[in-house]
Amino acid sequence: MLIYIPILLLAVLLVLGTPVYVSLGLAATTGFLLVNFPLGTLADVFYNSLTPAMLLAVPFFIITAKLMTEGGISDSLVRFAKAWVGPLPGGLGVATILACMVFSAISGSSVATTLAIGAITIPAMTNAGYEKSYAMGVVSAGATLGILIPPSIPLILYGFITGASVRDLFIAALLPGIAAACFFSLTAVLVAWKRGYARLPKETAHARWQATRHAFPSMLLPILILGGIYGGVYTPTEASLISVVYALVIGQLFYDRMGLKQILMAVGEALREAAFIMAIIGSAILFGHYLTVSGLGGSISSTIESAGVGPYGFLIMTFLVLVALGTFMEVTSMLLIMVPLLMPVMMLLNVDAIHFAVLFVIAMEIGLITPPVGMNLFIVTRVAEGKLQMAIRGAVPYILVLLGLALLVLFVPSIILFSV
Repeated sequence: MLIYIPILLLAVLLVLGTPVYVSLGLAATTGFLLVNFPLGTLADVFYNSLTPAMLLAVPFFIITAKLMTEGGISDSLVRFAKAWVGPLPGGLGVATILACMVFSAISGSSVATTLAIGAITIPAMTNAGYEKSYAMGVVSAGATLGILIPPSIPLILYGFITGASVRDLFIAALLPGIAAACFFSLTAVLVAWKRGYARLPKETAHARWQATRHAFPSMLLPILILGGIYGGVYTPTEASLISVVYALVIGQLFYDRMGLKQILMAVGEALREAAFIMAIIGSAILFGHYLTVSGLGGSISSTIESAGVGPYGFLIMTFLVLVALGTFMEVTSMLLIMVPLLMPVMMLLNVDAIHFAVLFVIAMEIGLITPPVGMNLFIVTRVAEGKLQMAIRGAVPYILVLLGLALLVLFVPSIILFSV
């Protein structure tokens, strides 16, 4: 029973609000002491866990997201979407979701999408007569696409932990990501139509052309990133570096928003975020190493196998647990804690790692907009200067949409595994 003490300690530390990397590090160290593992090797394990080139994609995509926000790229995306779908019922809501989808396909971050798109579209929607709860719900839901639509940072980390091909993960997640954006847009239209929100006047052909021309350079970036990765021209890590250079170039040539001070501030903020993620990764690898050394992972697998839980039973139970955890845990932390715990069970039950990854991310999407502590709900509340209850009320229809998408992916895996 002593080998379970680190897991209990980890849970207690997280509940007490201890930083995730500290909680993981203390739990792992305690475990190694219990099994008399030589502590002198831990520094090597921690250092070696952060050296793979694949992990360079994480800070570079974070830098890209910061540069996009500072460079005015998010403004151009919203302007483009508004020009084309604004006259629909709930047109501003649909424009917000489309802008979130494109921004997500560049940044790979839900938080960055919420801040960049929400700051522009929430005031626009409320000024047009939309209820603030509707605006907050649309932004919080649309921003969840940041962790599903490639290049998703959680999918990069999942590939690093499990050894799954990041390219295959990106291909598998693309169709569900596009489907989620379409279902979100339909939901935004139906809710707006039912509530009788006024439509925006139809833009002239000239205005649409101007908006398209202005947004065209930024819309090329997802094509550049994903086209190169899917075509095998370059790796996700190389694509992340290309995205940084491209964001800098178009920010200067087309949008003229960034001076040297803004660039340095954006890069500094991104590196602070990346350092925090790297600290979590190193600590999580230590914890995963303890699970291997102690045999705890195998013990958990044997317990689940003896309970007679098949692959689908495991996926359903895990999905529900992940949704619950996602309401109070940050995405990266949950991924790095839960995947090492669940990997032995996945292997034992022959659960496809790609299938599991997409379900995992959809569960995290739901957690981001589910009370009591969904991360996106808090961020959008701060951006909109509204109340949490309003954000929750606005997000409910989109939670149902994601649940439906999860059921589709669960029982019709061919829609994501067609290329694997």
